[in-house]
Amino acid sequence: MSSPRPMDTGEAAAGGRPSADSRASVLATQRTALALRLLAVVLGGVALGLPYVHHGAFPLSWIAFVPLLWALERRGLLAAYLFGVVMGTAAWAVGTNWIAEFIGILKGYAVPWNWMSAAMVWLWAGQFHGLAALAYQWLRRHTGAPAVLLFPVLFVAAEAAYPQLFAVKVGESQAPFLVGIQGIDLVGILGLDFIICLTSAVIYMLLWGRISGRDGVAVGCALAVLAAWFAYGIVRLDTWDDRISTWTRTRTRSVGVVQPNDVPSVKIPPPPEGYSRRRPPEMDMTRALAAEGAELVVWPETRYKGYYASAQVRLAYSRQLREMGTALLFHDLERVRREVGFDDYNTAVVLSAEGETVGDYRKIKRVAFGEYVPVLSEVPFLRRWIEQYFGDFTREITPGDGHRTLRAAGMRLVPKICYEASFPAFVGEAIGRDAAGKVLVVMSNDGWFGRTNQPSAHLRVTALRAVENRVPMIHAINGGPSGAVLPNGRFVARSEAFTRGTLMVDMPYSASSGGSFHSRHPRVFNDFLYAAALGLLGWGWVSRRRSRRFAGAP
Repeated sequence: MSSPRPMDTGEAAAGGRPSADSRASVLATQRTALALRLLAVVLGGVALGLPYVHHGAFPLSWIAFVPLLWALERRGLLAAYLFGVVMGTAAWAVGTNWIAEFIGILKGYAVPWNWMSAAMVWLWAGQFHGLAALAYQWLRRHTGAPAVLLFPVLFVAAEAAYPQLFAVKVGESQAPFLVGIQGIDLVGILGLDFIICLTSAVIYMLLWGRISGRDGVAVGCALAVLAAWFAYGIVRLDTWDDRISTWTRTRTRSVGVVQPNDVPSVKIPPPPEGYSRRRPPEMDMTRALAAEGAELVVWPETRYKGYYASAQVRLAYSRQLREMGTALLFHDLERVRREVGFDDYNTAVVLSAEGETVGDYRKIKRVAFGEYVPVLSEVPFLRRWIEQYFGDFTREITPGDGHRTLRAAGMRLVPKICYEASFPAFVGEAIGRDAAGKVLVVMSNDGWFGRTNQPSAHLRVTALRAVENRVPMIHAINGGPSGAVLPNGRFVARSEAFTRGTLMVDMPYSASSGGSFHSRHPRVFNDFLYAAALGLLGWGWVSRRRSRRFAGAP
């Protein structure tokens, strides 16, 4: 038997209790450990957010969750939640720093008030990171399941379910990583998010030696999943490169994009000097593109063109397009009279090269607080407060009643307006099972975000919709950068940001190609995630009840 440890004089004086110096030393050690863990999760958040700002930093996303998983070791549930919130808030503050500029332009707030308002948005968005970390820690406590099983499912399910003002996904920073994104034609962007989280979980378990017994089997299975994902990416990228090369040799479509770089305005602006509603500046730019051989010209989302409001404008557009011999896809605000009042729509309309109306599409997914007030619309005094705060920016827009496919210039165009392209399953449903020959066309006005990285990030996000659905994609952004992306994720053309001008695209096209497993089943992986997350939580609940019952047994 070992002899008892002799007490120091401080302990003896206190009757065996630790001395004040030793207690202070313990507290200092605990504070240092807490500070290191907080620093780790902040760095993880920065690593997660930075690729949205600098697209060359995309590899950081794949290791961003390792610090959080380490910080959660032997921590309580409250600490897990707080660590998750800190990481999520840091990630959003870095990756969506443009929200501060947006609020400044919208409300006229100067520094620091615009940043303080943006911080509220970032803190709200960071909550789902905290909820995912809380659920992960709770399940680790009650099931002992490995990180590779729990973390990817819980985080991505929380990401998919959590209401966000701006729907940003982890994998949307990965457009430059062509091999890494090919698998989204099976499982969508949430599948890529799952793979990114799985990679961090594997690295965490390997670094901290959790590779024996059941954990070793789990890590081996996770490595097999990652190997399959990247092998699929290599094969599919090569296959699509070969396929598109045959389109280039046979037929390309000449598409022009107009980039007017208008200054954003909550009021309806008058036409610029020397122009009119019947001949806006975009029409002269369209004429120049038609002279270069454009079969179709796309204008970006705008505030107001007067096309639906004036028969003279409609006749003028028709006459000018007949003269040019090119089709036109553009956006306008449409007001429809009802028995009581009016319905306002955000509408995309296609005119043929003969100047005839081919059809239109009314925006379905509306921007919260810009095009509708969620929930609060039915509470009058809250609605009045929202309208006073957001002013003319809040305009109640009626949602459209369905997707549309519009034929022009020998192509089947699927228009989507701005924010709608941020919803993978929604876009997948628009492409659908009848996908052959479809081209996704996105029209945006990103001037509200100032000279920030948001327009470039928006273009990269929509590039992923092309890969998910294996269709070409054209994105016209008011101030740029506009671009065209092929079904393999490669850019075929791209303009400069914050400039006025045009973009001419010679786009490889096949009338018989298009569609993917994701476009045919756009919500399958989402449903799998929700079911898996509920299953894991149910497992934890049963394990908790069983352990409590055993603990209470005599």
